[in-house]
Formats: sequence, C-alpha cells, structure tokens
Amino acid sequence: MTTKRQAFFVLILSFFILCYQFLLSQENLEKPFDPEKIFTAEQLKEDFLIFRNALEEGHAGLYRYTPKEELDEHFETTVKNLNHPLTEYEFYRMLAPLIAHIHDGHTRINISEILENYLSNQSVLFPFNLRIIDNRAYLFRNYSEKNDVIMGSELFSINDRPSSAIIQQMLPFIPNDAHIQASKYRRLESTAYFGGLFNLIFEQSTDYILTYKDRNANDIKTVKVNGVKAKDLNSIFTQRYPDAAKQNLPIQLDYREDLAILTVRTFSTGPYQNAKISYPTFLKNAFKELEEKNTQCLIIDLRDNGGGADAFGKILWQHLTDKSFRYYEHLRINKTEFSFLEYTNIPPEERKQFQNRFKKNDEGTYDLMFHPNLGEQKPIPPIFKGKVYVLINGNSFSGTGECTSLMHYHSKATFIGEECGAGYYGNTSGFMPLLTLPNTKIRVRIPMIRYTMAVLGYPKNRGIIPEYPVSPSIEDLLNERDTVMEFTISLIKNEL
Repeated sequence: MTTKRQAFFVLILSFFILCYQFLLSQENLEKPFDPEKIFTAEQLKEDFLIFRNALEEGHAGLYRYTPKEELDEHFETTVKNLNHPLTEYEFYRMLAPLIAHIHDGHTRINISEILENYLSNQSVLFPFNLRIIDNRAYLFRNYSEKNDVIMGSELFSINDRPSSAIIQQMLPFIPNDAHIQASKYRRLESTAYFGGLFNLIFEQSTDYILTYKDRNANDIKTVKVNGVKAKDLNSIFTQRYPDAAKQNLPIQLDYREDLAILTVRTFSTGPYQNAKISYPTFLKNAFKELEEKNTQCLIIDLRDNGGGADAFGKILWQHLTDKSFRYYEHLRINKTEFSFLEYTNIPPEERKQFQNRFKKNDEGTYDLMFHPNLGEQKPIPPIFKGKVYVLINGNSFSGTGECTSLMHYHSKATFIGEECGAGYYGNTSGFMPLLTLPNTKIRVRIPMIRYTMAVLGYPKNRGIIPEYPVSPSIEDLLNERDTVMEFTISLIKNEL
C-alpha cells in the first residue's frame, strides 16, 4: 500500500513539474523581443575582448592605413568607456566607428540577427532614396504614401536634424578603403543602408518630418510621412520604378555614335551563371569583334562594379596588354592557426585549412603558395591595342580596383568619373569569416587575406583619381542623362 501511494505521489509530482516546465517554456516563447535589452558591463567587456582579439589575430590588413599605436589608442579608449550597462544600439555605436577607422571596406559590422529581423518588421525606414552631391542631399525616389513630394528637391532636414549634419555624423560609421570619401557617399545612396544607419545612430521612428526646397516651386516645404518596413522596400521599389528594377545583363558590348562600349557591371560569378554567360568566352568574342571592326577606341564602364571573382579582373586586363606582367605581388595572412574562429561561422573541420596552403615569409607572416593570379601572367589574345577610356566611381570596388590599378600603373587607360572606391594597392578580403559576439550577438566580418597588387608610385591612401572628374547633377540623374558617358564620347570625338 505504501509503495502504491509513493508511486502515486511521484506520478502527481512529475505531472506538476511537467506542467510548470511547459508554462515556463510557453512564457519564454511568447515573451516579446526587447530591442532595448540591457547588457552588463561584464558582458560588454567580454564581447569587446573577443572583438579586439579577432581583429588583431585575424585581420591581415589591420594596420595598412591606420598605425598600430593609433588603433590601440582607440581600443583602449573604448574599453575604458565600457564601465556601465548598455543596449545593443549603444554598444554598436561604440564598435562601428572603430571598424570604420581601420579603413578597410571589406570589414563590416552588423547588429544581431534578431535585432535586424525585429527592425525589418517595423515601419521605421526612411521612405526616400537620396542622391548626395557636394554634401547636399536630394530626394531621388519616393517610397512614401505622399505622391506630391517633388523628386529632385533638396532635403534640408529630417526630424529637425539638418541633412548636412546627418551625413557628417554618419560618415565615421561607414567602412571604406584607404581614405576614399566617394565610396562612403555612394553607400549612403542605398535606401536600406541610409535608413538602417539612421535608425542605429539617431532614432527609430514610425514617422518622419521633412523640410525640403521644392524643386518646382522653389520654396521651403514641410511634410510628415510614415516610415516603411525594410522587408517591404524591394516590392515598393519594383512596383513604382519597374524600369530601374529590371535586371541588366552582367556584361554587354554596345556601340554609341560608332564608339565601342564594354559595360562590366560585376565580377561576381552568380549573375553570369543566371544569365548563362561564360565571362571568359564573352570577353574573347567581344575583343575578337573589336579586332575585326578595327576599333581604335574602347570605353570600359566599371561604374558600380563592386568586384567579385579574383580572376575576372585579371582576364579583362589580359586582353588589354601585349606584355607579360605580375598581377598580385603577394597574398598574406597573419598566421595559420586562429583561436577566434570558434566564435565564427567556420566549421571546426575547416579551421586549420591554412596550414598547408601558406608558407612563412621573412616578415613573420605567411604567403599563399598558389593562386592563379600569382606569378608571371601572359596576355590573352585578341589583344586590344587602341585607346582605352575607363569610367569609375565610388562604387567601383574590390576586384574592380585591382584591374584598374594595373591599367593605371601600365598607363593603358584614361580614367573618367569619380575617385575609385578601392584602394590602389589592394584590399584585405578572400577568406572572411563572420564573427558573432557571444553576448550581444553583434556580427563582424573579418577579412583575413591581405592582397597586394604589383604596382608602385601612387599615393598610399587613395583610389585612382580620374584625369577627368565628372559628376552628374540632380537634373541629369532625374532625366537619366549619363553625363559621364556623354563627356567621354565628346572627349574621344575631340581627340580623333
């Protein structure tokens, strides 16, 4: 009898325990995410130590543009300020300028995935696309519910903050190669990037009060508009601006006023696979066509080409030179074993992949032993022997900067447009694990291979500065007038 009672009480107790655990789990499931969650100073310091160690251990270009002493000072100042609890927003605002101060455009920092998803479902995104010209912001596309706001109007303020001040406060948060400002301004022209940064630096608001100078009436107006959800932005863009939303081919050869124009929109392999285009075959056929037509001048449009496959830039250059050359001087990594990888998206079995691919050099770092762009390179026929004009801007980045550096160094091209968004001597990229800080879950991309181009004699802290700087006005942009292309065609006609 006693045994049966004991069994009964154990059964009842187990039932209540299970019910209690179920209720706790339901409570946790239903508990809404708190974007203002507070992290203790100890949690923040732990995250910061991992953050700093990952950069110092893994980032091969950490001191390329910023001396170690200067960066150390920023690290020390930041950690001293981690003496009280902070929200994720506040911690992000401490880390992001540190990342930007490295001056490496491939090094990126993002808020936690859960906060990013939360914000994407809130109507907090600034509902206009901007164009920034001479530090002045202009309304370019309208994603708001107000259809009477005239595009091309100059934006004076957002929620009582002057637009010029907003831009200047955002710049220190934006990663860039070297000291190239053009790339920062071009990045702010992304609606999602500008709106997201506004949310993180200033405020999350479901409505925005704008003051602007009406382009038609030439007077100052004020309007209140609702924010939009980040997840809805692309569908609004597609509906309202279907022509702009159309996917162009990744590469095209066209003719305008009897001049050949090779447009290379990307070096990323995905768009070529989707379009069923073989990049090497396309280039070979294109240069064969130019040879058959006895083409004397070629315009290569690399504006907004953010790079991609290492080999693609080199292949383009191989059709422009008739001499052997070196493309990469070397590709280097700090070491071959890394402790910070345990906090990244790299599986354990892949964390020691560097040991057999790199060889120690005289500087104490390690050189990649094989890469198709290392060593002596040969031209690829057909070779274009005429004059080359290259169009670049602040969005010409990564692999685009690599091939244009070779063109510039070997005096093969005339450059037109805006300063190239890529550093002249290379970048740090290649293998780029995503670090997730254990407490705040903030994510940091750590580029680990330092690319150095086989070029010399150019300022260290710049991208290619065009011989002919040309920028469109807001009127040109609204009227879809390609001022840079028109200038180039006029220049060629005058030189013929």
